Amino acid sequence: MIIYCATTTEARPIIEALGLQKKQKVPFAIYEGAHTLLIGGIGKCKAAASLSHILALYPQPVLNIGLAAGEEIGRLYHIRKVIDADTYHVYHLPLLDMLPNETCTTHSRPAATPHKGLADMEASALVCTAKLYRQPITILKIVSDHFDPKNMERSNHLIAQNLPKILSLL
Repeated sequence: MIIYCATTTEARPIIEALGLQKKQKVPFAIYEGAHTLLIGGIGKCKAAASLSHILALYPQPVLNIGLAAGEEIGRLYHIRKVIDADTYHVYHLPLLDMLPNETCTTHSRPAATPHKGLADMEASALVCTAKLYRQPITILKIVSDHFDPKNMERSNHLIAQNLPKILSLL
């Protein structure tokens, strides 16, 4: 399985918990062990480019673990529906009964206006790319802020507090 995180800060607790070793630094950081972890960068362009790069090398299912704006800081959600805010394209993903299911809208800039569901900057590009490579994708998002990116919770803390649930899904 390929685990996608946008930032090193998000990925660090997972890398440590799984004992992953750095394999590649450029153009994208890749860590390997029982699973492959990709640190692809923030935003749709970086998400699509980095995931395409690794899926060309290692075609396998994808798990995105990342942060999103929402209401309940620290809460872990499985994303059931992804909406691209720029194109209005909607992607439906399989249900997952182990976690609360939610909708995530992907924006080109950090979401500063509250709306229903969650908001991130990578999910729609990851889903589109995984579909191009015919690989299943699961998206997990942890709420890091109330649509106020300047007051974001420390992401490594949020990932670490949800790590047991995340690891149980691997």
